[in-house]
Amino acid sequence: MYCPNCAASISDKAELCPKCGVRPFREVNYCYNCSESINANQEMCVNCGVRVHKKVSTPVSASTESKPPWLMALLSFFLTGLGQMVIGQVKKGFAILAVSVVLGIVTFGTSAIITTPFAIIDAYLVSKKVADGKDIDEWEFF
Repeated sequence: MYCPNCAASISDKAELCPKCGVRPFREVNYCYNCSESINANQEMCVNCGVRVHKKVSTPVSASTESKPPWLMALLSFFLTGLGQMVIGQVKKGFAILAVSVVLGIVTFGTSAIITTPFAIIDAYLVSKKVADGKDIDEWEFF
């Protein structure tokens, strides 16, 4: 993989480019697949055909102010799905809340053993992706 900012060769798991210090995908000046120079408006690299900008169907993206992942997990602990709603995944948060309420009624509350930890872990991990500068889709899990 190549740094989208300076085109230096970096590991696929790199959090920061060792040459320029930029988080991958925050600045996109080069294709991460082939290191070809691109402009900020390109959707895909014309050299290798890889999509360089991910279209996001929700206002949640790297450009928005990220919320602390531990806070999103705490919100989902108190109200299942609230962490997802605050992150920007409103429809997903309401769906998690609705499923949790329906299952809670049907199982007399015992389903909370499964639905609450699921919502907490999902809110934490998705919020961590946003904090790391990655774009997320509205229905993206973990």
